[in-house]
Amino acid sequence: MTQLDTKKNETLLALLSQLQRIDAEFPIQYAICLSEIARNEGCSLTDLSEKTGLALSTVSRIVGALSSYRQKGIPYEFITMKISETERRKKELFLTDKGREALNNILAVL
Repeated sequence: MTQLDTKKNETLLALLSQLQRIDAEFPIQYAICLSEIARNEGCSLTDLSEKTGLALSTVSRIVGALSSYRQKGIPYEFITMKISETERRKKELFLTDKGREALNNILAVL
């Protein structure tokens, strides 16, 4: 059995605690999508689905919750969707100031 890296474990716990501050039940898939959007602002729902390996229907629900269209509960308003200037049917995803602040707080523990 290998020795557990205590420092890395503490970092992991701090990271999870920061996610919990957003919402006691903040899903890890939401954090993955938020990070991917931050890494690739302007991406589409399809792009996000491909990058995360999540089904398009799942990504659509997550994007709704991360923006202002959460089905149950208060939306997070971490991202905004804009209609693409080049393709009217394409929605592009961007962080809001609130989303950028939340992500910076999460990254601060790293």
